[in-house]
Amino acid sequence: MKSFSPFLIVFIFSFTFLFSSCKIQNLMQSSTIETNNEDLFSAESRNYEYTIQPEDKLAVSIWGHDDLSIGSVFGIYNSNEVYGKWVLVDKGGKAALPQLGQVKVANLTTRQLTDSLTMAYAKFIKKPIIVVKVLNKRVALLGAVKQASSMILDEDQVPLLDLIAKAEGFDYYADRSQVKLVRKKNGLPKEYIIDLTQMETYQQSNILIRPGDVIYVPNKNGKAFDKKSNRMLPFFGVLSSLAVFISVVK
Repeated sequence: MKSFSPFLIVFIFSFTFLFSSCKIQNLMQSSTIETNNEDLFSAESRNYEYTIQPEDKLAVSIWGHDDLSIGSVFGIYNSNEVYGKWVLVDKGGKAALPQLGQVKVANLTTRQLTDSLTMAYAKFIKKPIIVVKVLNKRVALLGAVKQASSMILDEDQVPLLDLIAKAEGFDYYADRSQVKLVRKKNGLPKEYIIDLTQMETYQQSNILIRPGDVIYVPNKNGKAFDKKSNRMLPFFGVLSSLAVFISVVK
């Protein structure tokens, strides 16, 4: 019966182990179907404005009237979600505002609500100057970036590359050709694939991110191989030493 060299046995075992682990890694990846990206650049998308929703946190600032303001941007301390200077929109879409009571605010943009409150407070204040802010407009940036996190948006839309810059850029293994964006449309999540490797398509790639979006930067397949091989190096060393010992004893 033909016998195999100890070195050959070690090589076959190592090769099989490493590449089978990569295969398992690939099987765990998502197989969802992506949509095309045309609607990301439509006029509707470019002109998007966030609409206030139940559970949102609002700051209402009225110039010269801190007693009527909630988290005033005009005061010494700016409005800030952390310090609790906000009013919560209830499940019915209303917010309790000083001197006005319960006001319907849901499904309005901040611009529309500002106009509405300006008219309402004009009954008590001469030419009121009002600023409305939504303090919890968040996006999630996950995966192969240096500082993955949930971020607050001050604007209704922010360029994707600005968010990645805030996350201190991509990490070494980031697959920039397969960046995923998950966005709800008509209540259902839709997934888009964005290629950030081609500078000639920069304008098409640097899309505007809106509150509620989730951006995921996947790793290249090589990361799993590198991590597994680094973890297995001591084990391979033991096997190699064992193979040498067997061959000498033989």
